[in-house]
Amino acid sequence: MIAQWMVYVIVVSVGFTVAAMAAERALRLWGRQARGVWCVAMVLSIVVPVASIAQAAGLFPRLGISGALPRAFASSVGVVLPAVVIGGEMSPLDIGIAGGWILLSAALALRFVALARSIARRRAAWRAATVDGQEILISRDAGPAVVGFRSPTVVVPDWVMGLDGELRALVLRHEREHLDHGDPRMLATALTAVVCVPWNPALWLQLARLRSAMELDCDARVLRAHPDARAYGSLLLTVAARGDRGGLLAPAFIASSSLLGRRIAAMRRAAPRHRAATTVALSLAAVALAAVACDLRSPNEPTLPPGPVFVTPDKAMFEFQVERPATVARGSSAPRYPDPLRVAGVEGEVLAQFVVNADGTVDVSTFKVLQSTHDLFTQSVRSALGNMRYQPAMVGDRAVRQLVQAPFTFSVTK
Repeated sequence: MIAQWMVYVIVVSVGFTVAAMAAERALRLWGRQARGVWCVAMVLSIVVPVASIAQAAGLFPRLGISGALPRAFASSVGVVLPAVVIGGEMSPLDIGIAGGWILLSAALALRFVALARSIARRRAAWRAATVDGQEILISRDAGPAVVGFRSPTVVVPDWVMGLDGELRALVLRHEREHLDHGDPRMLATALTAVVCVPWNPALWLQLARLRSAMELDCDARVLRAHPDARAYGSLLLTVAARGDRGGLLAPAFIASSSLLGRRIAAMRRAAPRHRAATTVALSLAAVALAAVACDLRSPNEPTLPPGPVFVTPDKAMFEFQVERPATVARGSSAPRYPDPLRVAGVEGEVLAQFVVNADGTVDVSTFKVLQSTHDLFTQSVRSALGNMRYQPAMVGDRAVRQLVQAPFTFSVTK
């Protein structure tokens, strides 16, 4: 079931990716900043599938378009990964997939930690300087870039100091824009998301597009202050030819080889005809795709009717669907403490799942053990359920069948 859920996550993420592409294009038509679009896409690509896990666990009814986003954010706190995805029981295939997931995440996390330590070692050899009133680091060959996530700093190579004063100011302005707008921390957060879900190719694409959007947004801000696009474009080509291609802001394997071309093209692009109509079409497409992605049904999600709860006598309701859940009736019998375990002083607990009928009896055929500390305790609970009586669950003035999860505790009286 983990594999099915992973496919669902990828499909949802693809929907948000395409929606973000449309939204970014609409914003670019008007010269607007677009990195936030990719931040939202990455957040939704994680939060909405996590919300489906909470839904499968019965924390709230199926997400619909109208309530998807607030419920998704509310349910994202405190939900854990593989075991919860499949509802607690794992097949050998599920265990293998979950193990691979954990190992891949750990390997990727170690890769980024090693990169950060490498940068820290190189940083120790750089010298601090004040250039054009700005505190920076000067290296032999690293940069231009912003390094560090906790205390980010601009680093430039020695050759930048030999540039004409105006070009040097452009280099520093570009890196300062990254610093002032929190790009290093935003990128660190995005990398953390990818580390958590490394098998999702759509999330990797979103990370690459976020990095691209950061550069395009930064270029636009610099050009508003220094409108000479020809000089700035030449400077970008020079930096690309002589700069540190690893970028130090992120590992080279997530940097797009076509990013420089996109940046140059963006500086030359004129406003298209019918810009307003194109913007409306792109915006509607983005909203529609995002809504569809939010409303996709997880394969682990229980099938519930949309809108109001419709009560049918042949189906059991979840606790969140009923107005008054089933409770043990006063005077009902209880499981008997197994004599061998009582004599030995062994205590324990059984967490069982079963259906309580509309007449208060237990449908023993639905009995399922979720957790048990001893087989004899399990047998005692199974034997007792047929004689136990419950106050049935109610929806309005009608008794209904309910799926119940109940703990049975066995404690030796001192």
